[in-house]
Amino acid sequence: MPLPAAVVMRVRKLVFDHFLEHATPPLLEQVITELGLAREEATEAFEALEAARHIALVRGTARILMAFPFSAIATPFSVSVGDGRYFANCAWDAIAFHAMLGRDVRIDSFCHHCAAPIQLEMRDGRAVGVAPEATLVYLARPVAQWWEDITTTCGNTMVFFASPEHRDASALCAGPDAGASLTPDQVHELSGPIYARKMALDYARPGGPELLAHFAAMGLDGDFWRL
Repeated sequence: MPLPAAVVMRVRKLVFDHFLEHATPPLLEQVITELGLAREEATEAFEALEAARHIALVRGTARILMAFPFSAIATPFSVSVGDGRYFANCAWDAIAFHAMLGRDVRIDSFCHHCAAPIQLEMRDGRAVGVAPEATLVYLARPVAQWWEDITTTCGNTMVFFASPEHRDASALCAGPDAGASLTPDQVHELSGPIYARKMALDYARPGGPELLAHFAAMGLDGDFWRL
């Protein structure tokens, strides 16, 4: 018999709350203990959350690698919120912390081409400080390919460049298909439907039609943005 949806929702909330408080994911054993679940139930909940694209597990295990936007491992995308410091999975996820929490966020990262430091300050729904000023977010893979391998997509293809010139010089942009280049403010707007209610118990990830409508409202259309 499938695990009740209410139980899966409680596990999801515990995972995100634990990440927010400790900057690390909970262990399966902690979920078992805190929610009074059997190991099989907790494992089933993790698998259901991965299938619904809330988390990503280390392949072949019940250990959490990602709970978007949180990363369980060090990445080039460091996010400071008040006294908390987190690692995001990618450039998009780093900016999405502001959409998720509605709090001032500082992002410390690097240019994917030259490794020069990049810093962003997010406040009141927009970037109030970007250094270098020409910094952009580059999404190399079309949307329809993101979930074929979300670890590679986040880890290697959603990055910051210090300028369009550095983007164009990067091997990441050498393929036949052009990616998408966005400003930090565009990425924050893009994050809204997916991230704004992430910390709520009853959060539901938006479906394809809602996401496509959001993309279109932002003027993001064409083959790259098709699901």
